[in-house]
Amino acid sequence: MQPNYNITESNLDALWRNVKEYRQSINFKAVMDACIRFRHLAPYNAMLVETQRPGAKYVLSEKEWRRKYDRGIKPNARPVIVLVPFGPVDFLFEINDTYPLKSTLFWKTDEDILEELAAPYKTKHDVSGQQLLHLMDQLCFHGIAIESFVAGASFAAKIELLQTNSHVIRIPYGRDCCIEWQAEYLLSVNSKAKRGETFGSICHELGHLYCQHLLYPRGWKPWKVRILPHAAKEFEAESISWLICELLGIGNPSEQYLCNYLNKNNEIPTDVSIEHILSATKDIWNMCMLNNRINYRDGLLFKHNEQFKEAIKQAKD
Repeated sequence: MQPNYNITESNLDALWRNVKEYRQSINFKAVMDACIRFRHLAPYNAMLVETQRPGAKYVLSEKEWRRKYDRGIKPNARPVIVLVPFGPVDFLFEINDTYPLKSTLFWKTDEDILEELAAPYKTKHDVSGQQLLHLMDQLCFHGIAIESFVAGASFAAKIELLQTNSHVIRIPYGRDCCIEWQAEYLLSVNSKAKRGETFGSICHELGHLYCQHLLYPRGWKPWKVRILPHAAKEFEAESISWLICELLGIGNPSEQYLCNYLNKNNEIPTDVSIEHILSATKDIWNMCMLNNRINYRDGLLFKHNEQFKEAIKQAKD
């Protein structure tokens, strides 16, 4: 039975206020690091953990600590609050709040567990061709066409709203079934760029789309386009690209950009939305996971374009 930790509305209000105050560079970097440390959590929940328990090493629910590591929760341990789908909140506990349930000769210390968790991510590597192709295959569901071209070394990718019906994409909607549709966005990719640069740049450009920096296509359900200074847009997109690549253990140039900025400035740029960064990271991360192939219902095209939704319905009939 879940203990009653006496979470009140005022407790939650205080938590949300703390989240909004994380605009100092040192705090923002701590949040980004927490998102990497807590890969098993959604990015926003990782931020909630960091705001409540700065520097926490690893957190799990009481049930997960027991099932995965045979550890219990110490008396009077203070939980951290996270959000859950279709529910209010859940309670997680830091590793220091746990103890081994069974005393054996080979029980794992806190340090043993943390070393085990960190081992797969110690060495950064280049993105695999499979990983890059998987991400590119998901773009059609968002109305995005891909075009390769030759450019200089400083250019890797660029997304833009198409003004003409110049590109047609094929969108799978069932087993061995596809529908042809006019692309709404064009993602231009430098064919001379390295795989890792291409992957990071695609994540960067998708960051612009998911952070609502781009205009929506004609006929789509509108979203509120965020009119931001160029520096704020780039900071959000670079943060997203860095987070995705770090979660996958991929080396990426966004790290240098962010480190240079945060080291030279006391606060992140005005108008940057941490909430948009974390929300966009979650959506793009779902597109990147090899074991999680999205379908047309998950894409922006189906969610925002009624004509496309009707075309799919007719194609299925």
